[in-house]
Amino acid sequence: MLLCGDLLVHPNSERTDEDLKIYEFAGKIVGKCLYESARGSTYRQSYRQLVKARFSRSFLAQLIGLRVHYRYFETDDPELYKTKIKYIEENDIEGMELTFCEEEYTAGQDVKVIDLIPNGSKQAVTNENKLQYLDCLAQYRLASTVREQIDSFLKGLNELIPDNLLSIFDENELELLMCGMRKYSVADLKTNHVVTGSSHTFRRVLDWFWTIIGSFSDEQMARLLQFTTGCSQLPPGGFAELVPKFQISPGYTFNTLPTAHTCFNNLCLPDYDSIEQFHRSLLIAINEGNTGFGLV
Repeated sequence: MLLCGDLLVHPNSERTDEDLKIYEFAGKIVGKCLYESARGSTYRQSYRQLVKARFSRSFLAQLIGLRVHYRYFETDDPELYKTKIKYIEENDIEGMELTFCEEEYTAGQDVKVIDLIPNGSKQAVTNENKLQYLDCLAQYRLASTVREQIDSFLKGLNELIPDNLLSIFDENELELLMCGMRKYSVADLKTNHVVTGSSHTFRRVLDWFWTIIGSFSDEQMARLLQFTTGCSQLPPGGFAELVPKFQISPGYTFNTLPTAHTCFNNLCLPDYDSIEQFHRSLLIAINEGNTGFGLV
């Protein structure tokens, strides 16, 4: 699934030419919203046309010409990521007898074998090539199976917005451009979050966290939400309806950048020397990092 919420774009072998015209029309609507918003900004007006939808990372990536990879499963298919992708990534898989293919059930419940690479069903997945296998799986499930829908959507979008203009943005910037920023309530987040960890040092960092985000702009809050959940948009009911709950955990490192596990809506906070160091590291992570980003 590549467009969340209304399930606009999804793998479906029964799609028709009429369906593809709907995707093309949807692309034109999004293009018109972007055009009208840009025109309003040119004339210094506050008027903006925003798209009220939750877009997935892999869908946004393909709109700007990026190649999808297996890390997109964490936000776009959290269940598959938790049950299969993460296990393969982190464990010895020599005994799993995987090959570079994917099995699908047709309408009659017959099994159809799809090669992810030429002669993939005869190519074993090993610990050495397992990340290549996961990338091939992402290409198939998040790109190839919906290629026609995405191409139709882009055909409509590019009638108003050329693809060279879209490619100057990353996925997060494009989402903010299309969907805008709502008013984010720190009080709402304080009321509707989960904390794991209770050490003295972590409680100190947590206190600093609330102090820091208390001065955040709406754009900074949107980027914090993107970093932690993979999407800048909240459900209509705000943080109370976010599933799973926004979770804050200790990072068990020192003076590194915060990290995030978007499939759990989990923000991991390392320990720091000072609130100033923490503030700087948090801003770098949410502005420059991708989901799960972190370095010394």
